[in-house]
Amino acid sequence: MAQIASAPFPYDLIASPRDGTVAWVYNERGARNVWVAQVGPHGRYAAKRLTPYTADDGNDITCLAWNGDGKTLFYTRGGAQDGRIPVNPMSLPDGPKAGAVWAVSSAGAPPRRIGDGTLPAPSPKGDRVVFLQGGQPWVAPAYGTGKPMPLFVDRGHVGSLAWSPDGTRLAFVSTRPEHSIIGIYDFSTRTIHWIAPGIDYDVDPIWSPDGKRIAFVRTPSDPEVPFTSSREGASWELWVADAATGEGKAIWRAKEGIGSRFRLLFNSRDSIFWGAGERLIFPWEVTGWVRLYAVSAGGGQPTLLTPGQSEVFGAQLSADRTRLIYVSNQGDLDRRHIWALSVSGGPPRPLTRGDGVEDMPAIAPTGSVFALRGEARRPLRPVEVTRDGMTDLAPAAIPADFPSNDLIVPQLVTFQARDGATIHGQLFIPEGRTRPGPALLFFHGGPTNRQMFAAWDPFETHSHLYESSQYLANHGYEVLSVNYRGGAGYGFEYREPARFGAGGASELDDIIGAAKYMQSRADVDPKRLGVWGGSYGGRMTLLALSEAPQYFAAGASYSGIYDWVTMPEFDVNGAQPGNEAAVKLAYDSGPVAHMDQWRAPVLLMLGDADPIVNIGQTTALAAVLRRKGIPTEVLVIPDEVHFLLRYSSWNRVFEATRDYFDRHL
Repeated sequence: MAQIASAPFPYDLIASPRDGTVAWVYNERGARNVWVAQVGPHGRYAAKRLTPYTADDGNDITCLAWNGDGKTLFYTRGGAQDGRIPVNPMSLPDGPKAGAVWAVSSAGAPPRRIGDGTLPAPSPKGDRVVFLQGGQPWVAPAYGTGKPMPLFVDRGHVGSLAWSPDGTRLAFVSTRPEHSIIGIYDFSTRTIHWIAPGIDYDVDPIWSPDGKRIAFVRTPSDPEVPFTSSREGASWELWVADAATGEGKAIWRAKEGIGSRFRLLFNSRDSIFWGAGERLIFPWEVTGWVRLYAVSAGGGQPTLLTPGQSEVFGAQLSADRTRLIYVSNQGDLDRRHIWALSVSGGPPRPLTRGDGVEDMPAIAPTGSVFALRGEARRPLRPVEVTRDGMTDLAPAAIPADFPSNDLIVPQLVTFQARDGATIHGQLFIPEGRTRPGPALLFFHGGPTNRQMFAAWDPFETHSHLYESSQYLANHGYEVLSVNYRGGAGYGFEYREPARFGAGGASELDDIIGAAKYMQSRADVDPKRLGVWGGSYGGRMTLLALSEAPQYFAAGASYSGIYDWVTMPEFDVNGAQPGNEAAVKLAYDSGPVAHMDQWRAPVLLMLGDADPIVNIGQTTALAAVLRRKGIPTEVLVIPDEVHFLLRYSSWNRVFEATRDYFDRHL
């Protein structure tokens, strides 16, 4: 496992605001570092590491951001979930710690610590940086030795920091118990005023190019039952407000029905954009596909910018606001590529093609375009996108002995779910398989906005999971990685199926369809089929073993959900007066209600500091399994969190999974 996981994983790709320089973070066997690539004398990019970290110590690096002068990069180091949650994956005696904000010069000076906190937002003037500590904003000089100071104190949790173009004001979102509102802090007067405050959730503030107006999205505060399909609701709106007076109005409102729920661009720093010509660009899924539309900042009817039955996952606006670079699966639903369009209109054009996956685009003021690219046998890496193709920015970073030639090119397959729907997946067939052998169903987590590919991809967890499928196939298992319904890439009906999750467990149809497909294959021994996954994929594993036990000989679950009703989100949002039927349905939709059918042995794995799926889900399940006499093994990684922070922890989980299935299949 260590051999296939030896290539560094790149993320947080971001172009300089001043020139053609580009930066990213590399996770190199658990040591995260900031890298930069600059144009050399012959027009070629030269990459170098800026930070000195070498240990697999669980210190994540997130929230990479260029200073406005293009000379310094700010980042958060440590903690979990962008540094907000204190963690201690090394079990150090001084206990858990949250993240801290650091700065490093692109010229290569040693990094310097700014202060405790996360989500640095450097000024476009390059003179200071604002960051968040405990949900409150602090400010520090971008250079020098000045200490951070509280900027202001808000009774909500502050987020979505957005500087005015001239760097004199800061827009922010204050999230309060029942709603959120947008404020503007003025540095010259040290005052706050509010932008069209209401009782709903206002998100994604962006400034007009002249700094005189603010646009934002207003989403209704009507309650939802958690962990169920979010198909329709009260419609969301686009608002534009005067930044000086705070007075604003809705300039456009989504239609009722499909598309009435706002769909964020998951792989993007922003979801709405203020383009040239007074055009606001936003995602909308009224057709059943997440596409980009443009509407005048003064109101009117929107114009479709990205046609076709395909989805948009992320985008970035050029510095002159005339060009949008975006990620889409247009014409290729099982992959993603980079596209470009003119804000003023006209057909989009593809910038990348092929059998790989490209995502996380960045566009420099020079017009240079960058992306992350992964293929079936070549790991994810940063590339420059040109008319002639894609050029690796740091080719020497991938180890010379990386086993590309030993890897499998997965087959893209479809099969029928129990209810007749067509389900997508990737099939890893061991090299030289000539007779029926052991096989595994694998289910990813999420699942909303998540999709597995026949390649490395820019969601780090999924890249590790892709490596694990290659590892298991290399050791004799035929693996079907299932893009089950509830995930992204295949349209609204696929992503928001009826009776999903806590609303009826309709995903069981996909589990049974996948099991029947594998057991029908001539190269699979139907008596040696296992199932495994993590997080929601762990829930899928537990659901498979409790409600479809006839198909599976063994299972392995990492941090799976056993009982919806005991999840904190459901306790807060689902168990409200009048929701008794929803609570009963949620209970019936979990493995907890079907344990009388469970037969197969199982491996349960988790990090015991997981803040997302509490260890109580596993302890409650294990207690029932033990009473029933079901062989149950447990792997606990002390002080690890949900998205494992240490390279050694990932490898330990995957090696334990292989060892377990070796002994049972």
